[in-house]
Amino acid sequence: MGGQHNKNVYRKRPGERIVGGDRKRKAITLEEKLGVIKRFERNERTCDIARATGIKESTLRTIRDNAEKIKASCIAGTSLSASKLVRSRPKELEEMERLLCVWLEDQLKKQSGTSFIAIRQKALSIYEGLRNKAENPADVPAFSASSGWFAGFKNRCFLTNKLCGEAASTDEECAMVFPHMVKKFIEEEGYTLDQIFNLEETGLYWKRMPSRTYISKNEAQAPGFKVAKDRMTVLLGANASGDLKLKPVVVYHSANPRALKGYLRSTLGVCFRSSKRGSMTGQIFSDLIVDVFKDIFRNYCRRKDLDFKILLILDNAPSHPPTVGELSENIKVLFLPPNTTSLLQPMDQGAIAAFKAYYLRRTFRKLIAATEGDNKDSVLQFWKSFNIKNAIDIIVEAWGDVSKDCLRAVWQKLLPDFIHDFKGIELSEELPRIKEHCIALAKQVGFEEVESEDVEEVLESHCVDLSTADLQQLEAEGKMEAGDEEDEAQDAAPRELSTSLLSSILREVEKQLQLLEDNDYNAERSGIAVRGIRSYLAPYEQLLHERRKMAQQQNLFKPVPRKQSEDNELKPFISGLSIFRHNPASGIVPKSDDDDGDDPQPLS
Repeated sequence: MGGQHNKNVYRKRPGERIVGGDRKRKAITLEEKLGVIKRFERNERTCDIARATGIKESTLRTIRDNAEKIKASCIAGTSLSASKLVRSRPKELEEMERLLCVWLEDQLKKQSGTSFIAIRQKALSIYEGLRNKAENPADVPAFSASSGWFAGFKNRCFLTNKLCGEAASTDEECAMVFPHMVKKFIEEEGYTLDQIFNLEETGLYWKRMPSRTYISKNEAQAPGFKVAKDRMTVLLGANASGDLKLKPVVVYHSANPRALKGYLRSTLGVCFRSSKRGSMTGQIFSDLIVDVFKDIFRNYCRRKDLDFKILLILDNAPSHPPTVGELSENIKVLFLPPNTTSLLQPMDQGAIAAFKAYYLRRTFRKLIAATEGDNKDSVLQFWKSFNIKNAIDIIVEAWGDVSKDCLRAVWQKLLPDFIHDFKGIELSEELPRIKEHCIALAKQVGFEEVESEDVEEVLESHCVDLSTADLQQLEAEGKMEAGDEEDEAQDAAPRELSTSLLSSILREVEKQLQLLEDNDYNAERSGIAVRGIRSYLAPYEQLLHERRKMAQQQNLFKPVPRKQSEDNELKPFISGLSIFRHNPASGIVPKSDDDDGDDPQPLS
């Protein structure tokens, strides 16, 4: 080669492979590094580890020297599949970012804009709280929430520019113009009030009582997770005429709660979904439009003899992706302008507030029905057993309590030219009436200390900003349920109502109904009640009839059981006549009908 030197070729080291003149580096995941560290901790030699793992000894020694940083990264939550570890981040910083994400999702649910300044202040507040709780606060590094950190945080948490814009304030000027634009669009496209819908999510603390009740005080003193902090997201929606109220959607942080074990999700009265933090996501919302609401809209339009075309009005939350309008050619989506939700969003004009008030009222009614009212122990025992299934049942009932008049009235600000002649109930009068009823029911339960401000506190707590402690508890909820979900999913066989139990229940109900008729002097009153109960039980009567009919059909085709004699010989019978079989081994023939003897006869 003369004196020429090829710069793409260098001297090969022992055990090194050259491909195309360039050495290829092997990416080592965090999981592999932890395995190497464990081998060193077992006092294995470096050369033995190199042969077992195929990693160079120099790299192994580097991993050994950085063992503490690698372990700290694992504790902080870095994925085990990560192949690059730039630097170890304090576990307080990782925890702060997780809690900050929860807070941001809560801000989105309330449709409140969030600026960099607000996010920075919340991050500093959370980090300071975590730092003060550390064993050695002085060892926790300082945190300034710089612009560089914020840029990295947005990438790590996939935040959108929409989320991190300027601090929101109500845009009254836009709110005045937008209804005229909506009116023009409706008239041009020919929509009726039956074809215009609004959907909106809200947070719900499903097991929360006024703070001054002994239920809340007992829970506050108890150690561990506070169930009153547990919450779900509820999606509510209806059309502008109030004629169609959509089935509520419940989004919970657990996919398989114990209380729902054995229940078919389609029979719950709500559409049940789950996400990591119990909040609505763009994927869940899109799936609901395609898999649930589209068929409901189509069937409703067919029933009302309308063209299948729907105008869906939504706010511009990230859980409502812009592409949702492309999921169906029959569903057009119109997004509210930014910062006008509190002024124009129909569900936020009183429907959601009424729903939450009805939920609290229904909860008090459940307490009264299940307890003796003034028995403190029975109330505590019932509340301890109150679970997510009970909450879902109350959600269905509370949404059913929201009247058609209420669902029409909430559209007055967005569609003033279509609802201007509305003479229905005034929400400003309805909500106070519901709250007063809640107070009366609370006192009937035994909560004498409950006043108007206590009910207001519970209803407003669903929108209160979460503290650092609340965020930590919400983060712990998923971990608490995660260990049991796999077993629950495997064992979640549908519940079975046996025929014998169903028959017994219906007999007992009929017995009690007859007792009611025989002892009530008001025949008209008892007749109305008895007929109503029997009509509600008609599906179960039909089910019992079908099961009995099926059992009779199965018995017709059931084979006749064959009997066995003492010597294990079969005795088939045809038309009442015995067919005898010769058993050469025993030399015995079964006795005939004409034989009066008691013993079998030997063959001649």
